[in-house]
Parts: sequence; structure tokens; C-alpha cells
Amino acid sequence: MAQIFIDIHSRLKDARKLKGYTQKQLAEKVGAKHNSVSNWENDQNKPDPDTIELICGVLNISPNYLLNNSGCDELVLSPSEIELIKTYRNLSSQSKALITLVLDFEAKRK
Repeated sequence: MAQIFIDIHSRLKDARKLKGYTQKQLAEKVGAKHNSVSNWENDQNKPDPDTIELICGVLNISPNYLLNNSGCDELVLSPSEIELIKTYRNLSSQSKALITLVLDFEAKRK
């Protein structure tokens, strides 16, 4: 069971910051004590399953992303990856082609 929460602290912090919430604001939105988010992000404590569901709703992330369920069949994207996809979708065809060239070049460089 401890394996499920391996990266919850860093993923929670990243998702919260991307949304622009302070720890206090997130705590208020999920009905938690003011220092709970700090404890979760510093890996001192873990949110219960009901709170995880609330956190995911407030931060617009999937439980699989937050819990790092890498063994699942679903592709799990980080909030920043989702934002990149949204930005990409709004690009012109020419800009998308340029981005594809850069990605292909960088992937081959490895």
C-alpha cells in the first residue's frame, strides 16, 4: 500500500502550483486543515481516499496521475503536459509541423 503514494507529495505540489493555489487555498477548497497540504507535500502525512478524490476534482487531475499508478493501462498526463497539448492544438498547421520537426530532432539526439 505504501508504494501507491510514492510520488504523491511532489505531484500534488506541482499540480497545486500549476493551478496557482496556495497551500491554504487548496486546504480550504478540499475542507482540510490549513497545514494539511504542507504535510502532504512534505511527505509527512497522506490524504485519505475521500480527500484524494476532492483534490483531484479541485486541481483537475486524475487519481492515476496523483497516485502514480504506472501499472494501469491509461495514459497518465501531468497537468503541464495537458497544458502543452492544449497550446499545441491552437497552433497553425505550419507551427505544428515545426514543433514536430523539433520533437523528432530531440528524440533522435538521445
